[in-house]
Amino acid sequence: MKSTPEGRRIRPTRRAFTEEHVVDAALELLDERGMSAVSIRSVATRLGVNPNAVYTYVASRADLERAVVERVLGAAALDPLTDPDKEWSTAVVEFAHALRILLLDHPAVATLLMSAPMDGPAATDLGEALLGCLARAGLSEPGAARAAYSIMVQVIGAVALEVAETDGKPPIHPVPDRVAARREAFEAVDAVRWPRTAASVDVMAQWISADQFEWSLRALLEGIAVRAADVR
Repeated sequence: MKSTPEGRRIRPTRRAFTEEHVVDAALELLDERGMSAVSIRSVATRLGVNPNAVYTYVASRADLERAVVERVLGAAALDPLTDPDKEWSTAVVEFAHALRILLLDHPAVATLLMSAPMDGPAATDLGEALLGCLARAGLSEPGAARAAYSIMVQVIGAVALEVAETDGKPPIHPVPDRVAARREAFEAVDAVRWPRTAASVDVMAQWISADQFEWSLRALLEGIAVRAADVR
């Protein structure tokens, strides 16, 4: 402690921070340097506090990752899913496109979603909204649960594969640039050995595009619709 000229002791001002600050710092580190940069110690350094202070809000790195996932999923727009007047498959497509854009704003989080648990309130709110939307399709409760899982696997998997072709730091390169790079790489394919692959270069170059994302999603939803019709 410091002392005043009169000899009175002054207690140092403790830097105030909250759980929100902890998650902010973790997300910043993810965006700047990727998953390997995030730890209790690195977050504490970013906040200018002792690591023990961070443990006040998160019990472990896994807990920290869970909090980051909650933050990002909590920003997902659920309005399309919860609109009772919106056709269910249209609602899912709108939601999925918005979630894709959100995840591409934080590329490392897309990768984190492949391993971190999605079991917090925000993630559960998202799941509940998706289940409610799928109920409008006429699916049974078990069917809606299976369909919801399939949709999230499709969305998260597609974004993770897209991010895997980047440096994982926002902003990622524009889609046209990445499509051009993919096309150039595919053009080196031996057309004699792999004729079907060579003939599909233009389409495969577009695999990371929003159009391909929607094509895959709608194909999945068409299958879900058939399941729903069978239930009825």
